[in-house]
Amino acid sequence: MLTEFWNWLAGVDYGSGALYAAAVLLYIAGFMGAVLPYPGCMVALGGSVCYALATGEPYPAWWFWGILLALAIFGTLADNITTALGARKFGGSKQAFWGSMIGLVVGAFFIFPFGIIIGPFLGAFIAEYKYQSKTARDSAKSGLGATLGLLAGVLAKLIIMGLMLVLTVM
Repeated sequence: MLTEFWNWLAGVDYGSGALYAAAVLLYIAGFMGAVLPYPGCMVALGGSVCYALATGEPYPAWWFWGILLALAIFGTLADNITTALGARKFGGSKQAFWGSMIGLVVGAFFIFPFGIIIGPFLGAFIAEYKYQSKTARDSAKSGLGATLGLLAGVLAKLIIMGLMLVLTVM
């Protein structure tokens, strides 16, 4: 019985198991990056590469990797684009956008998980109120727009990474 176990253990391909585990961990970290301020779509792309290496099948065509890379880049930019559009739609300035980005980073580290929503709002509000000399009402509208834009970006990144995952395992 012990001999059979050692023979089985010797035949296990540990490299592909580690690559599968890395792919899963990178996709989990990627999905967390949809909410946290780091490029989760790029991390998920690394998970796709690990999965392709782990399967040992012939590599997909170059256009497949081009599509995944384009999705990862678009997902990475979606957050910034939607936040800026949200702030702009509600009357915000460039300072509101940058204030919301700073608020996201600060909020994510100090009052997680609520800081991810409160931080961008407060950052845009403070930037508009202090640096643009807007009223509290107008500053709050800019903060709301930046926060709604950020949430739209999170949703876009989740959808994009879900699509990347489906394309990878198909």
